[in-house]
Amino acid sequence: MTPTATEEALHTALFGPERRLPDRIAVHAPHPDGPLPPAGLVPHPDKAISQRATMLAALADGTSRIRGLADCRDVRANLRALTALGVPVRAVADATVEIDGRGPLGLDRRGPLLDAGNSATTSRLLLAVLAASAADCTVTGNALLRARPMAEVLGPLRNLGADLTELGEPGRLPVRVRGRRLRGGTVDVAVDSAQPVSALLFAGSQATAPVRITRRTAARDHTERLLRWTGVAVTETGTELVVTPGRPRPFDLEVPGDPSGAALLAALHLASPRARRELTLRRVGVNPRRTGFFHILRSMGAEVVEVPSDEPGPEPVADIRVSLPGRLTGTEVAGPRLVQSAIDELPAVAALATAATGPTVIRDASELRGKDTDRIATTAELLSAFGAGVRPTADGLVIEPRPLTAPRRIDLPPDHRVVFAAFVLTLLAGGATELHGVSAAATSHPGALDDLTRYAPVDVL
Repeated sequence: MTPTATEEALHTALFGPERRLPDRIAVHAPHPDGPLPPAGLVPHPDKAISQRATMLAALADGTSRIRGLADCRDVRANLRALTALGVPVRAVADATVEIDGRGPLGLDRRGPLLDAGNSATTSRLLLAVLAASAADCTVTGNALLRARPMAEVLGPLRNLGADLTELGEPGRLPVRVRGRRLRGGTVDVAVDSAQPVSALLFAGSQATAPVRITRRTAARDHTERLLRWTGVAVTETGTELVVTPGRPRPFDLEVPGDPSGAALLAALHLASPRARRELTLRRVGVNPRRTGFFHILRSMGAEVVEVPSDEPGPEPVADIRVSLPGRLTGTEVAGPRLVQSAIDELPAVAALATAATGPTVIRDASELRGKDTDRIATTAELLSAFGAGVRPTADGLVIEPRPLTAPRRIDLPPDHRVVFAAFVLTLLAGGATELHGVSAAATSHPGALDDLTRYAPVDVL
């Protein structure tokens, strides 16, 4: 969907002109060891919190302000959907937005086609919010998103009384949502993912009675934290969550640095000749359900130190110091809790594991097969292209280190997480590689190329 002039004006006021990543680059040999920025690096703002916060603000009882909003395609998709639903959204400063909450009954547009682009989070949260609204809309996305499963959200929403109609393949977008009052009850999430749980928490907060959500694994809990912070009761016991209906109060939130963005910076650093020097990553969100990557780094022999901040808000924030005193060692990444806390960074873990002493085994990560691509398959193909010893399994990867060879050219899949892994592998292999398809990084981080050029010269082709 092409943004309207109003949407373009909003996005430009918030972020400046949209940054368009080149699709093809040539990466040269990494910069030699040298000094790092004394003030450290600040990762881009957290995309997951930005998306949830903008959606929550639309339901709040008043005007909310969100500062440090993440600039990426997925967040732009959120803002585009909210403005299409008639929610007042104003840019008041750089990356700072004010949103006038309408509540579910104030979302009463009839007929709009809401295009979530490639954002699974946007689409799933929209399905839930609209299900409890007065709107009658259709949620769709690009070809990649339309191929992703939605049944884990659609089924539980229907159990709460949602009126949902798939307009194409069963369990896939596009889906027409005829909003109505949802009932309370118990629903089950049968996948290890935070997105369906977040969607059901949004729906349950607008139902007529409490909603109990059972799940297999405790995944990231940004939605739970935001709801509690804005006055909506959410209790958690083991594998169950209960949300009591209530309209959130308006809020003023500064979005912390994205742990995934910090992970990319840390991975590039450890893959470079500067790895022995200490890199400080400033103002990172350190929600323990998002920092599995840094736990894995410690198990591989890296030095990782958190320096907590006392900044107010629903999420813990800290500076993270990273260095590599010796060589990385192989490790085992397994167990739902650890895997969920590092799910987006596992391709980067696999890339780093190619330089370790000893094998690395990733298990319990079958969720990767249902992402933007089958990330188990596409990560294995990427590692193989660099000469790494890798074997995909049903639920993960086995990486056997061997000397890497920089291929002349790599054609990357349309998956931002695999693109980031390719950046890491290119540094480890010594550069001299053309990467085609890097524009997919803009899904979450349009500034990713800047991160790479801190460690190696890059030419745009």
